[in-house]
Amino acid sequence: MATLLDLLERSARNFPDLIAVRSPQEASSLTWTELREKSLHAAAGLRAEGVRPGDRVGMLFSNVLAFPVAFFAALYAGAVVVPVNARLTPSEVQAILDHAEAGTVIASEEMRQGAGASRRVFTLADLEREPAREVSGLPSAADDAEILYTSGTTGNPKGVVMTHGAVVETAAMAAYEFGMRPRERVAVLMPLTHSAPLNLFLLGAVYTGSTVVIGTFNPRDPAGMLDVLAKERAQYLFAAPVAYLLGLRADPSRYDLSAMKRWVYGGAPMSAQQVQAVRQAYGGSWMSVYGLTESGPNGMALADEDHDGHEGSLGWHPTVNTEIRLLDDKGQEVSLGTPGELVMRTQSAMRCYLKNPEATGQVLRDGWIHTGDMAVRDAHGYYWMLDRKKDLILSGGYNVYPREVEEAIGQHPAVTDVAVVAAPHPEWGETVAAVVVLKEGLSLTLEELRAHLDPILARQKHPRRLEIATALPRNATGKLLRHELRQRFS
Repeated sequence: MATLLDLLERSARNFPDLIAVRSPQEASSLTWTELREKSLHAAAGLRAEGVRPGDRVGMLFSNVLAFPVAFFAALYAGAVVVPVNARLTPSEVQAILDHAEAGTVIASEEMRQGAGASRRVFTLADLEREPAREVSGLPSAADDAEILYTSGTTGNPKGVVMTHGAVVETAAMAAYEFGMRPRERVAVLMPLTHSAPLNLFLLGAVYTGSTVVIGTFNPRDPAGMLDVLAKERAQYLFAAPVAYLLGLRADPSRYDLSAMKRWVYGGAPMSAQQVQAVRQAYGGSWMSVYGLTESGPNGMALADEDHDGHEGSLGWHPTVNTEIRLLDDKGQEVSLGTPGELVMRTQSAMRCYLKNPEATGQVLRDGWIHTGDMAVRDAHGYYWMLDRKKDLILSGGYNVYPREVEEAIGQHPAVTDVAVVAAPHPEWGETVAAVVVLKEGLSLTLEELRAHLDPILARQKHPRRLEIATALPRNATGKLLRHELRQRFS
């Protein structure tokens, strides 16, 4: 079975002079040969500084050309890469590096201070002072390649340990499902420290020999995303729903996006109405992806031709080389129309949670990943996400799924964003609380909201508490931080 280094070596042999990665912001690019040589050069520097196979090496970069160089340099040195989100606070960065026991860090010049004083920090320029040479002791497919830290949407992030073989399986799935080809341009604008941008799109492009266009999505400048796609003639993009929704403000019709072959979205829910809006505004072919960091990410995909009438669903089949089931609390498969926990089996599964055998045992059982996501399969075979199992609201003996309520509230003309969480209730145990972001100049009362919901939802699903907010707490990939909202009502 191949390693991630085998993928780079192969593309360097097959496409030596083609552009591997380019950064419009840096006005710079690297061919496959250059990416390999720079990575090997920096790997020699790491070895000279005492990094040995199996050591954990942290990475502190934004989306820049140095990221893939440092990533492969650490792998060539035999190390396990620990990419850390550059948007975290210094204390959060150091907590992750401490947990991973990453004594060495590769960082950009402007971020090197964030790694703390207790570990060795190098820039690529530091490492390249050593003579370039081949390194020995390369990893095998069974060796650890990455430790990716989960987003912490439900609490403290956990370190997901991925082997080379598992990540190669993920990259192969991406190549197959998205149809990427050599010379085609894959735009990566979401943070490369997250599993989908890194394993699906950067490494998927390394698998196929496609060109990676590296940039950064700025939510305060959604027009910048469209400008990069148009000028670079990008053909593939993965983005969180929030990026596409903010992009509507810049009017996609003003940009030449005719080169786009596949718009891919995932990482957070998008309602049927929102999916319809972005497909109409942007045009082209769309694909929804569902997966977990723990699965590669691998899981399910909703192809463009399956969207009509099924917008907002997860799709009707798993991605290649993956199996899915819906199980009840006793581990039995549920019937159509009955909610169950979505579990999956895939060769891209994590090896474990770092230093957390209890959580590993809860998620990995009998070869299946227990996602904690509740879903239901309709009569046409399409799977619909209900919510996280732990986010289920138990109100007076009724099960209330926040996402169902959110979709209904989102249909109100005054609402631009919404989140629903459980709030304590002295008699019912829990009740439904809604946090709503309104369109500019509009207002909404709880009574008005409940009147809107009357023809849509049963009364036991209606919010009993309403809070108006200017924005909802989300992480860098657009995932809602429900635990922060629950604290407001506790």
